[in-house]
Amino acid sequence: MAQDDIKTEMDKVIGELERRGINYNQQQTPDDLTGLGDVVESVLTTVGITEERFKQWFNLQECNCNKRKKWLNNLLSWKKTQG
Repeated sequence: MAQDDIKTEMDKVIGELERRGINYNQQQTPDDLTGLGDVVESVLTTVGITEERFKQWFNLQECNCNKRKKWLNNLLSWKKTQG
């Protein structure tokens, strides 16, 4: 799949969710919270899929990973546990 196709598809998904009323809170997430975007990033990084690697694979200058991470964090966040 071409780089523009991937970005277009992901933007369609977010756009459709927003159209259905699923929006995220644009305020900065407090340090004591973690979110779905943090978890996805952590799991992907653990298995070797980093933002840089993703951009390399698909020959992207920018993948908007941080925007999607923030969107997911604000969609679903919870208080971090101590441990």
